[in-house]
Amino acid sequence: MTLADPIFTALDPDQRRAVLHDGGPLLLVAGAGSGKTRAIVARIVRLVRDGVHPRRILGITFTNRAAGEMRERVVKTLRGGGDPSVGSLVSRSLFGFDPGASDIPWLGTFHAFGATLLRRHGGRIGLSPRFVIYDTRDQQDALRQILKDLNVDEKKFPASRFCWLIERAKRDGVSVESAAMAAGWRFLSMAGEVGKAYDAALSEAGAVDFTDLIRLPVTLLTGAPDVLESVRADVRHLLVDEFQDVDAAQAELTGLLALGADSFCAVGDEDQSIYGWRGASAAPMLSFERHYPGAKVIHLSTNYRSRAAILAVAGALIARNRMRREKTIVPAREGGEAPVLAVYADQEAEAREVAAAVAREIRSGVPPTEVAVFYRVNAQSRAVEDALRMLRIPYVLRGALSFYERASVRDAVSYLKWFLNPDDAVSLKRMLKFPRRGVGDVTLNRAREAARRERIPPSGALVRIPNLTPLFSFRDLWRVELAQMSPAEALHALLSGAGYLGALEASAREAGPDRDGAGKEEDLENVRELFRVAEGFPGTGEDAVQEFLEKMTLAAEETGGKESEAVRLMTLHNAKGLEFDVVFLVGLEDGLLPHSRSADSPSELEEERRLFYVGLTRAREKAFLSLARRRNLFGSFRDAVPSRFLYDLPSSLVSWADAPPPAARSFTLPEPAGRPPRRQGEPRYEPEGGTPSGRPRRVRHPVFGEGTVEAVDGEGADRKIIARFPVYGLKKILVRAVSMEFLE
Repeated sequence: MTLADPIFTALDPDQRRAVLHDGGPLLLVAGAGSGKTRAIVARIVRLVRDGVHPRRILGITFTNRAAGEMRERVVKTLRGGGDPSVGSLVSRSLFGFDPGASDIPWLGTFHAFGATLLRRHGGRIGLSPRFVIYDTRDQQDALRQILKDLNVDEKKFPASRFCWLIERAKRDGVSVESAAMAAGWRFLSMAGEVGKAYDAALSEAGAVDFTDLIRLPVTLLTGAPDVLESVRADVRHLLVDEFQDVDAAQAELTGLLALGADSFCAVGDEDQSIYGWRGASAAPMLSFERHYPGAKVIHLSTNYRSRAAILAVAGALIARNRMRREKTIVPAREGGEAPVLAVYADQEAEAREVAAAVAREIRSGVPPTEVAVFYRVNAQSRAVEDALRMLRIPYVLRGALSFYERASVRDAVSYLKWFLNPDDAVSLKRMLKFPRRGVGDVTLNRAREAARRERIPPSGALVRIPNLTPLFSFRDLWRVELAQMSPAEALHALLSGAGYLGALEASAREAGPDRDGAGKEEDLENVRELFRVAEGFPGTGEDAVQEFLEKMTLAAEETGGKESEAVRLMTLHNAKGLEFDVVFLVGLEDGLLPHSRSADSPSELEEERRLFYVGLTRAREKAFLSLARRRNLFGSFRDAVPSRFLYDLPSSLVSWADAPPPAARSFTLPEPAGRPPRRQGEPRYEPEGGTPSGRPRRVRHPVFGEGTVEAVDGEGADRKIIARFPVYGLKKILVRAVSMEFLE
């Protein structure tokens, strides 16, 4: 690749340095709108054109959408945009790895890579290559059955809580009992028993869950040096996007792959790390140079998205965070209107004025698809939805139920899972719900007990149930024909022959034209759409069908056919990775942003400020900020307090919608507890995860377990500590009243 290559000449100086970096670890600090995808694609193309075999390049990111976009751009660049096979190749790329494209690097998600690795080498840790993947709903269904078997009251101990606990244990590489102890649970033996039963249920069903797709590859690679050596020999150049969002297990997997590679490029921006609630942490990014000695750090300093007026406000906001690197963002697009701030009487008034402003933007020529309304929690959308409907402005809720989460699609996938693996109890239970086959929980439990007693697979006992005999007989016929069928043909034959498709069609006809009928017709259309998705998958036989099933389980894409001319409504978390001409951020009040759960934690406050920053930097041309004096949320009115983050914004950079209301000017907020103002010259981040005065103190409480001390209130006998515990949240504790152990 020469300096005259078009893909190189289109880069700015920072991007060029990243593309030309030869070997060793590289951290690419890529701020919002800095053209990071362009740089990553150019780096991949440069490696290939310099003689690196495409299959020696591995690119990992977090979403199918991001992987698909990156892969499409790589394909078009390497093939010159003229290859007629590019379209079908790109459509399949949304689901990850395409084994048929040997001239294209592997570009996919962490979970897709983990699944591929386990299909190939999972036998080394006792895992069948035919394993099925349980998503969160499958996990919770399995746990509900376990809690029922163990006579655990699910009202007191919901399956979702055990799901969270098991995920945390796997992610941290500890036992469920240890995770329960760290979380402050008092019922350690129960947690351990449920955890063991869950592992047994997965093993019995030949299944893994999403966390296993990261944890088990780590177990495999650390326990089988020959497999690790083989994988490293294949992966000579590693790129990991959104590095600020890795959790501990993903960071460990990345480290195993990166060690010894010819090059490792991590790309991210700690200012956009907003997924701490699911275990993500910017710590690996902030301590990159320590973990990868000799690493080079390059900042992409030019923002190509937002107007200078918007970036000035966003920069002033995020500069208040300490756990970050110093950086300067240079706007490529000068000028622009200052973000507008407005205060309204209540949420209804706020929603009406926001809807009116949306209408004005659309009348001025802004396409509805380029207008977005962001909020912190989903409950805030109701007032905005009502106001938009009153003005007959079409809108769509992003982050609502995705295509692959819809009931009929999940039903169809359950049929496919069970027909490939008849020991999958969760899928069987779901598919027996529609159409009904006269087999209930009691019958299934007896069959499971018989299988365990006779030490045979569950399917060996299930086949004896008379009402299931036709299903097993059809399964045998279907598997005989499977070798000659494509995924689409196999799915259609299965759902037709098993009676699901006919039952769905009959249900839609019988329900008639009322709302239920419309719902059944929509279910039917969802299944037809699934057939269309299956048509995009090549090959025949069980391997092709298994690959299709895996991609269906991993996919988190949302269908967009009905979104063409609609305003977007979404939470700030769902806004990540998107951009719009005009953005409205509503509900900028303490308790919402920052959220009440985070208001007393310095680290969580920083994440909330990052959420605000992410929302602002989605806007290309205009940003509107608003809050209410009173808000009815979750069933009760309360007087609202302006978000403390609003005082991070210099008044000279923000425009009031009208003359600033006197009451809004009178609001004053103290610094959060434990957060003294930063002194001149004080570092903004601590790679070790500590504070300027050292690491946070840990405390062990006899009831709440281990927690982190975040503030101290009072002195002497009246001294109280404010500590955060993983399950119980923030607690204020009178020190003299409780026997506690300070751990450090």
